[in-house]
Amino acid sequence: MSMASAAMHRASDSDEPRESGESGDFSHDTTETTAVQSIPASALLLALSALTAVGFTRIFADTKFLGSMLFIVVSLHAFCLALRLFKVRGYIAIPAAFAVMFTLLAWKYYPDTMSGPFPTPESWQAFLADLQLARGQFPSSVAPVAAVGGFIVLATASTAAAAILSDAFAFRAYGRVETTVPNAVLFVFASALGADRHRVAITTAWLACALAVIVAMRVTHAQVEHVWIGNRSRVLARSLPVAAVLAGCAAAGAAIVGPRLPGAGETALFKPSKKNDVTQVLSPLVDIRSRLVTLSDTELFTVAAAEPNYWRATALTEFDGSTWKLPDGNLAPVDGSFAAPAPQSHNVVQQIHIAALGGNLLPAAYSAVSLQDGKAYWVDTTGTLVVPGIGLQQGSNYTVVSSITDVAASRLGSAPETLPADDPSISLPNNFPESVTQTAFEVTAAGASRYEKALALQNWFRSQFVYDLTVQRGHSDDAIENFLRVRRGFCEQFSGAFAAMARSVGIPARVAVGFTPGDAGADGRYHVYGRNAHAWPEVWFQDVGWVSFEPTPGRGQPGAEERTGVIPQQANAGDPNSATPITTPTTTPVAQPGGPTTTIANTSGGTPQTSVPTSTDSSSSSSNGPSIWLALVVLLIAAIATWAFALPRVLRRIRLARSPATSQQAIALSWQRAAHALALIGAQPRSSETFIEHAQRVGANFEIDAHSVQQLALDCTAAVYGNRGSEIRVQRAEQLSAQIVLAVKDQLDARKRLIAVFDPRMAEVLLPA
Repeated sequence: MSMASAAMHRASDSDEPRESGESGDFSHDTTETTAVQSIPASALLLALSALTAVGFTRIFADTKFLGSMLFIVVSLHAFCLALRLFKVRGYIAIPAAFAVMFTLLAWKYYPDTMSGPFPTPESWQAFLADLQLARGQFPSSVAPVAAVGGFIVLATASTAAAAILSDAFAFRAYGRVETTVPNAVLFVFASALGADRHRVAITTAWLACALAVIVAMRVTHAQVEHVWIGNRSRVLARSLPVAAVLAGCAAAGAAIVGPRLPGAGETALFKPSKKNDVTQVLSPLVDIRSRLVTLSDTELFTVAAAEPNYWRATALTEFDGSTWKLPDGNLAPVDGSFAAPAPQSHNVVQQIHIAALGGNLLPAAYSAVSLQDGKAYWVDTTGTLVVPGIGLQQGSNYTVVSSITDVAASRLGSAPETLPADDPSISLPNNFPESVTQTAFEVTAAGASRYEKALALQNWFRSQFVYDLTVQRGHSDDAIENFLRVRRGFCEQFSGAFAAMARSVGIPARVAVGFTPGDAGADGRYHVYGRNAHAWPEVWFQDVGWVSFEPTPGRGQPGAEERTGVIPQQANAGDPNSATPITTPTTTPVAQPGGPTTTIANTSGGTPQTSVPTSTDSSSSSSNGPSIWLALVVLLIAAIATWAFALPRVLRRIRLARSPATSQQAIALSWQRAAHALALIGAQPRSSETFIEHAQRVGANFEIDAHSVQQLALDCTAAVYGNRGSEIRVQRAEQLSAQIVLAVKDQLDARKRLIAVFDPRMAEVLLPA
């Protein structure tokens, strides 16, 4: 037996290829991916985690949170890569990564609880408290929300955990598609709940990156058969351009076509709501534990009225210990006059123009008695106007007449202390803190009447507490006690605590939600912004009804000075922690006070409804269908043509860029190309065959020139096992390989030829030399 034959037999006896390194050894390890080889894929995975973090910009009202979130994500990816570089076992590396994650979270959100560079048990308690806060606020919060409190902690922790898990799936469990799952869950969650801003751009970028990650994972972990001779370190670099084209086409197609498909802008077929009752959908939850306040300079609506007031949206009457909620209420359709004016009151006409305000609740001065323009439903128990269907729309206009009660302090002081009929206005949960009740009795002890007790409670909050949007985080499970201890907060906390404490001493109370008057403009209208969002308590008085109080420092309702002793105030445009007096427009408003100019009978008919019917649009979107589908077809054809045109050119550039380092590698690469081509006609090599044995079988059983295959096999054997190579041998090997590839191509049927135009694997195999 010749030395070459012996070498070939020794090679065939080896089941485990060796890592490519020195000249003449072209095999490689297929059992694991080294940390160095995984760096490009790690970079793509980091980009995916970063885009997932960017997706939360649709959840939060601003982007100030993004810097710290990205810092934590980048730090964790770098830490995981370092652990892999040092070959730390997974059962040690993954817990260590989560420990680092919590340390970074504590450093960012709970620095006062840390002991030097290390978190403490107090840090863990603060973290759990914030998660509990977020869990309680989640069912009713509507994006965008402020990037403070439990939600931002939960979002950052989730993104950080997804970064760790995706790295573990990718490089310790050798996942492909599975690698994107942690980030995909978060991204879909943010997309489903987020505001409709930058939706297409963010989704397009994330989808393209996710596809690139999947391709990179498949290439990085590819199990290459040991008969294919080549340099594996170049596989990822060769595949990335094709992957980029694929990902870009898919993402661009989704971005262009998706928003234009019929029904893309319509109401969702399925909404993640467990109840059909409208109050569950519309509830503007006021959570007294919440530190979640959305402040913005976005104009929500404008009001033309003869006098300023609190523009009230609804009232919350149900209290579970931490959260105020809307009750289940009957909805009566209204169009025109639907209620009688209150005794000793005056009417105010309001012309409301919707700008950026969404939802179904129409704000107006309390209490509305007539709707002259537009259609709505009325909830009498809470004094709420509900716009049906898709709700408030930009540019819509409503004319509402409200009956404003002219109530003096003396009248309230002498009102009988009865309770409203069929109203849970004094109910409290069984576990309501006794210490809070005791504090309420102490504060109101000097009051001789319901009014005096309510006024004492209001003045106690205004004099002993501070309005602060950056309130310190408390670690107590009971938020009311925590609020009373830190004595800092904002309107939701003040109003909620007031109402709860009032109930604890037998005063019927609830929480109203709406807006302060807004800025008086030269156009004669009040311009209401996001910063004007407000909540305040209301107390029931017999023969008067629900009367507002103002415990929040820096806020004051116009027209209520005589009974509350508080001058009209609202949030300052430049500093929401400060207050500014409420002014009236310099131009006479369009709407004038007085009674309704048009009276239409109540159209409620029979039994009031308990849910708002969804409005339907009789117009069909089918008229846009042909043009949309035509655009889709044109886009698809253009993408196919571009792909077919660009693919061979991209592959040729990749081939030219991967020049072998030695002549031996060049010869081996020529054999590899020929072997790949032969596999297309069923002449793939067997694991037990040498190069020459494979060539002999091909020459005897397939319509391929036997001399060309055998000569190429001899040259490859000499290069691999004899370390023999020269420029002449390289040129000959390339020519022989090209002849074999062309011969294979001639034998392919039409179906395989068509596939080869679009399949980058077949196209690369059949690429001319």
